[in-house]
Amino acid sequence: MSQFFPTQRQTVTVVRNQFLNSVPLERTVRLDIVLPPGYDPAAEPYPVLYLNDGQDLSRLRLPAILNGMYRRQALRPFVLVAVHAGERIREYGTAARPDFLGRGEKAGLYTEFVLRELMPEVQEQYNITADPRLVVVAGFSLSGLAAFDLVWHHPDAARRAGVFSGSFWWRSRALSEGYTDADRIMHGLVRHGRPHPQHQFWLQTGTQDETNDRNHNGIIDSIEDTLDLMAAITRGGLSESAVRYVEVVDGRHNQSTWSYVMPDFLQWAFGTGVPSAWSASRPQMKAIPAHFWESSRRLIRRRHPSLEKKTFLNYLAPPSAPAPPMAPITTPPTPDQYLAYYAAYIRHIPEGADPIAQLQAQFWQVQQLAGTLSDEQAGLAYAPGKWTIKEVLVHILDTERIMAYRALRFARGDQQNLPGFEQNDYVPNSGANDRPLTDIIAEYAAVRAATIALFRTFTPTQLDRAGTANNGPASVRALVYIVPGHEAHHLNVLRERYLPLL
Repeated sequence: MSQFFPTQRQTVTVVRNQFLNSVPLERTVRLDIVLPPGYDPAAEPYPVLYLNDGQDLSRLRLPAILNGMYRRQALRPFVLVAVHAGERIREYGTAARPDFLGRGEKAGLYTEFVLRELMPEVQEQYNITADPRLVVVAGFSLSGLAAFDLVWHHPDAARRAGVFSGSFWWRSRALSEGYTDADRIMHGLVRHGRPHPQHQFWLQTGTQDETNDRNHNGIIDSIEDTLDLMAAITRGGLSESAVRYVEVVDGRHNQSTWSYVMPDFLQWAFGTGVPSAWSASRPQMKAIPAHFWESSRRLIRRRHPSLEKKTFLNYLAPPSAPAPPMAPITTPPTPDQYLAYYAAYIRHIPEGADPIAQLQAQFWQVQQLAGTLSDEQAGLAYAPGKWTIKEVLVHILDTERIMAYRALRFARGDQQNLPGFEQNDYVPNSGANDRPLTDIIAEYAAVRAATIALFRTFTPTQLDRAGTANNGPASVRALVYIVPGHEAHHLNVLRERYLPLL
């Protein structure tokens, strides 16, 4: 590891591009080391923060935040070891087991890397303590889960963890396969273990971390999972005072929110007791009494994120005066009205539900889901060769347009055999990844408004008309069900496989 070169006396020194060859991970791990002002190799060993997802050091504005807090003498000097992520979805997780999709299968190897290679190496190269009371491990989302898991199981190496928007949803069973809250992996590990008497945890969520509410109790999953974990920790015998919980009003699942609340974490981990300027301007936070930590006791404190409605979303505002001209559609198509593979989509429309109403409601779900993402995040694919989030959204639009076009022609009595389309050709030719996410969402609103307007005109007679598409049967009714069912399918995939990686 190379030498460091100090900068100005009142600023931190960032030693970039350190590399460590890992045997268990079978790759070279990149590190950035942040040294405090006046770093002294001969002084008493410094406390240390091991930070997962260290590649985001600049996006989190950490050097600038540290400089400001050091100038105000709000922090005790400490060394920050920023560990760049590698195979993020494979190396972060719980060491004991992967999730239901096999993700996190290298989490045990990553833990071994931190304990057996990273900590000894940086302790040798820098004046860093090995006292577990002064060692903090932190991370964000999935890397926050990994940080908590390491500290929980290895208090001999580190006894304090900071978790920003932790992926405590990490589960052993899919929601569609009989999931219960007992399937949350980290919660189970906590229930079957015991905290160290000196364990301390700093946990943060944002009220707009996500929109999922799997049990429809009015508390988004990220908050519920964190609260339930906190309750499990204290039921295991750890004092409530050992857990600090920060819930950021309107906080989102991104580096901007995490950067904004970073001073609170740093004061918790390394504070001198001197108030920082951040205390007067910090984001609105809610103090949650310990007796409300368990989510089942918070039902009276409904906490669904508010939805930011852009002006173009008025396309989908429900009509205020006349009701829709057609009565709700509640009778699903029979199997002879569509090709067999569409059954998987039609099943996403609950019995007795109106598919047009579901189509309208799902647009707001898309807006809530995508409205919290940056362009960079929307360019994420959950595995090599898979579509990005932008490509998924444009694919939904392509399919909606084609199905609506088929419905229009058949409703008008057209009996020509309409051609099929190959989605795997359409997506790479869509140019979705070159477009701003806001542009895609604006198009989404326009297309959805047009689809709903068309579907609402269909009479019972028109709904029962049918034609041939892709050499198979297709009734207007079936197409009206397929459009929202297809979207619901992809929304589930986004929630299960994409959002946990952000």
